[in-house]
Amino acid sequence: MLVGSVLLAASTVMIFVPNYLISTEDQTGLFLYLVFFLSLANFSYGLLSTPYTAWLAEIANPEERVAVSAYQNTFAILAQVVGVLFSFSLPITVRSPLLLLCMLLGLAALEVVLYVPALIKIKEEMRPMPKPNVRREVRILVSNRNYRYWLAMQGLMSMPTAILASLILSYVQRVLMLSDVESLMAGGILLLATVVLFFVWTAVSRGVGKKKPLVMSLVVLTASLPLTLIIGQQVLSFVPSIIQATSFILLVAVGISGWYLFPNPVTADIAHEDEITSGEARAGSYYGLISVPLNVLQAIARFVAGFIADLPLVEGRKYSIGLLLWGPVSSALLVPCVLLLVKYVETDPLKIKGRIGR
Repeated sequence: MLVGSVLLAASTVMIFVPNYLISTEDQTGLFLYLVFFLSLANFSYGLLSTPYTAWLAEIANPEERVAVSAYQNTFAILAQVVGVLFSFSLPITVRSPLLLLCMLLGLAALEVVLYVPALIKIKEEMRPMPKPNVRREVRILVSNRNYRYWLAMQGLMSMPTAILASLILSYVQRVLMLSDVESLMAGGILLLATVVLFFVWTAVSRGVGKKKPLVMSLVVLTASLPLTLIIGQQVLSFVPSIIQATSFILLVAVGISGWYLFPNPVTADIAHEDEITSGEARAGSYYGLISVPLNVLQAIARFVAGFIADLPLVEGRKYSIGLLLWGPVSSALLVPCVLLLVKYVETDPLKIKGRIGR
């Protein structure tokens, strides 16, 4: 984690300052420079985030994991808000290269320093670690039937959620024709509702486990996304656009909040069960393998989202038909995910087998 945070900080700074090292007039050199440091930044992010996320299985008890995930996701959303606000300052800073460099170096230092308290204070239990052998680890992971289904479901979920993340704000702005202020309000409502629902789902899961609230959230999301076909259209012209947007966003928040909240605790429980059975701790392997199909399918989903957004314009309107179709398309992609979850995935393997304690 320490190495990952340092590399991520350094590579991110380098992305923004090619002019200090190469001629920005050389397009080929600039392209290769950016490819290298963007790749290094993504590698560093994985090097940092995989063990950080795997900590959930290592340092939190099963009954604490959903609540810890709620706090993790809350701070991740707050970080996104800060990042958006920070981005508004870039047009000012780029006029002063020295100011931009100082700001980037300050953020890079912050990136590393904020991890230091956790690295110093959090103590991990000593547990037997498997010898590094990628082939053996993958074979063990895929032999876990519950994990195979969970891996498949997470891969499938990455498609509709990435499409949603890419197009929902464009949909609200262009189809409902909200003003800039109204669009900001809609985005704020989505973030606030999502954070509040993290803790609602956490409370619900304490009584009924993780599967029921996760299924409920995905069913709501699946049922609400096809509303893109009628929201903002003539059939609802009697309802103010801001009310339509708010209602739709709240339904999306109910659905997406459950999906953001529960995957990490479920993976932690699966890794914990494996540790009890095998006597080896491989939480990092369980989290690391999931990132492979997720990254590939999310990249494909971004391409699909761009294709959908570039479909022909609706007759007489200034937006494409894709901004109406992305909802039902995403909903259709969610159906097999819900079926996999209901029929095959066990989200509380420790509770089912009476293995709550360490």
